[in-house]
Amino acid sequence: MKTTQDEKTGLVSVGLEDDDNDNENENKEKHQHQHQHRHRHRQQLTRWKTISYISMLLLVVLGTIMISMYKNNSSSGNHDKSYKIKIASGGFDNTDSSSSSSNMHTNDGGNDGGNDDVIVTPMTITYDYELYDGQLLFTSKKLEIIPNVDFDYSILGMSSVRNINVETNEPVSLDEVYVHHFTFSPMGMLGAEVLTRNGSSPYMKFPNGYGLHVIYDDTPYIKINAHLLSSKDLEPIDGSISLAHKHCNECYYAPGKGSDCTPDSSGTFKCCGDSTSCIVDREQCACATTTTNNINDRSDKVMATTKYQVQIDLLISRDIHKFKRVDQWNFAAPACSVNLHGDSVFHKYSTDSFCFNRTSSMILGIGGGSLFHQIELQEDVDHPYVETKISSIAPASGKIVWAQSHLHTGGVNATLRLNGEIVCSAGAVYGTDTDVKKNARNEQNHLIHIESCYDTQIYQNDNSSTVGINFNEGDVLTTETIYHGGIDDDRFVGYGSSGEHKNVMSMFFLGVVFEGDAEYLTKKRTSFNLWNDFVRIAGYNNTSNQTLSN
Repeated sequence: MKTTQDEKTGLVSVGLEDDDNDNENENKEKHQHQHQHRHRHRQQLTRWKTISYISMLLLVVLGTIMISMYKNNSSSGNHDKSYKIKIASGGFDNTDSSSSSSNMHTNDGGNDGGNDDVIVTPMTITYDYELYDGQLLFTSKKLEIIPNVDFDYSILGMSSVRNINVETNEPVSLDEVYVHHFTFSPMGMLGAEVLTRNGSSPYMKFPNGYGLHVIYDDTPYIKINAHLLSSKDLEPIDGSISLAHKHCNECYYAPGKGSDCTPDSSGTFKCCGDSTSCIVDREQCACATTTTNNINDRSDKVMATTKYQVQIDLLISRDIHKFKRVDQWNFAAPACSVNLHGDSVFHKYSTDSFCFNRTSSMILGIGGGSLFHQIELQEDVDHPYVETKISSIAPASGKIVWAQSHLHTGGVNATLRLNGEIVCSAGAVYGTDTDVKKNARNEQNHLIHIESCYDTQIYQNDNSSTVGINFNEGDVLTTETIYHGGIDDDRFVGYGSSGEHKNVMSMFFLGVVFEGDAEYLTKKRTSFNLWNDFVRIAGYNNTSNQTLSN
């Protein structure tokens, strides 16, 4: 399956984040928070960013866009045919049959079975934001919400993600804005490595007849957690601009990053904008720069900002009943060995560990895993590599229909195992261009691409009864990652750029179809996005008057 720039006919201006753990009855309250949040933004331009509202009465297809997913889903699905396009004023126009050339998406494995043709529509999601030089942006999912489109749909794939300069429409270098992560419901976490994806190498695609489900009744709002760090005109550290980029992107302690960022919390989100001082108290939290936005000159003045936009290309279908629902099961390593009170059980965690001083709800919410960890300097040049892993037990039988890893700078490889056998092993690719003005998607010292799992057995059989990788209840799935912690890492240039790495992530994201007759698995609902040993909170957001401590 492939979508190109010319094929885009749907434009949705939204910001999203998955939030399977929030109660539905909070939506009205959160909507009020949204207006309050925007009012604060208008009062203080330095913290301003916008969400481009939903032009989704979708700028859609001239009638019907029907796109073929060829039976061999392991290919990129290039299409030679053109499309006749019009703007539909009220959503999808499914009645126009005048298109002389159209492609058909054949459903081989959906809930209704058979070989029915379905309507597939390209859709682009946009998220507008502004940053002053050095700014650390971390948005709150409880405040960053907007209405979802008012119909149910299935997400069949994600081809590409772009971060552009609004004024020039050009891609932005990671040396200017580091995309630490960007999450939106019901999708998972996107990082800097996804910016190199395109139609011929899509970030996400499913075998025929499978897709994520988005149900309006339980997902009336879409939410964003955007973690975007301005690296524009950073002030060198010890004479090294490479070290300055590393310290800014990897959440090292420095003055000016907010009063909650202390030497003890170096390497944590508190030194990357995710703190009470930055989000609630609205302190100006930023990395030091050489411009007039320098931390010593800020005080209360209004500072110049640069406008950016994140664009995400999806393929969706309103024929949701024709696609088997895919849920997202994510793995984050290492494990936090804490009890339900958040107290350490087997380890004494340092203050820079994600597991340090976490509440029970935080630990349960990510299934006992760590959203980030640290790679210490490996002084033994013969053994520079650090392995991190986590294992989880399958709570039910099922099938894996998609898998993709997420790593940060310093990462070498990520491996997914099922009962010890390798399902997928994905390597990391690093950029080689040092020119910030033209190196977007090939930035030196940055992880710019992680190999996909599309050449595995998940995609090697187009028969719906055997496609994917089956697992049984009680099977063990393991995520292993390798990082390089030595100072002789030849993927990096510049003083201080190699060696230790703070605030890295070791994750694998899976698209799975669970088997079972429990109501949670069989009822109509939005695809969940849960972590590690998620059973204790599965269905929590659909249960009223319940707390995680019950």
